[in-house]
Amino acid sequence: MFNPNNFFTFHIILIVLTLISYFVLTRLLIKDKNYLRAHKDKIMNLHLIGAFFLMTLWMFISMTPQIFIQILLNNVVNVAVLALATTGIVLIFKTSITTNFAQGMIATVGAFMSARIITSLGDPNNLDIGVFLLAILGGVITSFIIGLLVDVFILRKSKYITSIGKQMITMGLVLVLMGAMPLFFNVINSPIPRLDFDIARFNFLGMALTMSMHAIYTLIITVFVLALLFIALNFTKWGLGVRATASNEVVASMMGVNTKMITAMSWAIAGGLGAIAAILYTPGQGIVSVGLMVPIQVNGFMASILGGFSTFTGPLIGAIMIPWLSALFSYYNSLWQGVIVYTLILLIVLVKPLGLFGKKIAKKV
Repeated sequence: MFNPNNFFTFHIILIVLTLISYFVLTRLLIKDKNYLRAHKDKIMNLHLIGAFFLMTLWMFISMTPQIFIQILLNNVVNVAVLALATTGIVLIFKTSITTNFAQGMIATVGAFMSARIITSLGDPNNLDIGVFLLAILGGVITSFIIGLLVDVFILRKSKYITSIGKQMITMGLVLVLMGAMPLFFNVINSPIPRLDFDIARFNFLGMALTMSMHAIYTLIITVFVLALLFIALNFTKWGLGVRATASNEVVASMMGVNTKMITAMSWAIAGGLGAIAAILYTPGQGIVSVGLMVPIQVNGFMASILGGFSTFTGPLIGAIMIPWLSALFSYYNSLWQGVIVYTLILLIVLVKPLGLFGKKIAKKV
């Protein structure tokens, strides 16, 4: 019979050996006469892929395919919510060259507004779909406006501000919003009607699997929203402006791009994405609290670092990996899941400082 302790022992030993071999390879490959030096990046990537392959292979050996797939299906909501939150973080970073530490709090304000609309207009025992849709719209608009105001009336009015200065301002906004939400909404925790969703049952390759309708709805909404965003980024004037601003804001401004409008809309859209994530997350919780989005925001930053801030697709892949890896490890021991997952991220960042898909931008002088 499989012993869970052997599972964690194997992964801990694998991580330690990978770190040791990484530093040994690094020392060997920096020698001037080493002919492999020109292929250093490829060798380190293969080294990382090999370690990840062994870890994944051991997971398959340690559990049945049915359990493996069911664990992935059970965490679709966490993946979708994290993908939305991470996209907002990266969108702000690419246009403002800063990280918004208040992203989670701005999203939580939208969730509180949705909860207020539901409790004010809806019947807790029989929630009307029209009220629920109105609540979603109200929450998204609220966070959209807050994100817009933060950029236009706070960051833009600050003189000679640097990227680090913007980060400090957003950290201050975290404290402001944490204190303002209980005062404005008159509650610390806002209970909302817990939505009971049916369970979809189906067979896949002879395996009996289940998936909640909440997860299915969340996945559909997330794919739809992100698809619209990526279409806008690639086929609209605003998207071209975002890419130009991300490349070089000064040059983009000289070429006629309204960088102020681009940045403001990016902050607003990021706020709206965060609100959608928070609202999709709350039906399974039954309550909206001030710290609702804190763990999601932390994992959003981790996903961005893991995938690479210089791309949009990389952080999305990171947002998929983190919840699923955490869930797979928690199947054996929930106390060790965070240790192993975040150690893996540390390992990957050591090997790939710019993230899995990050690229170093070469600027001509």
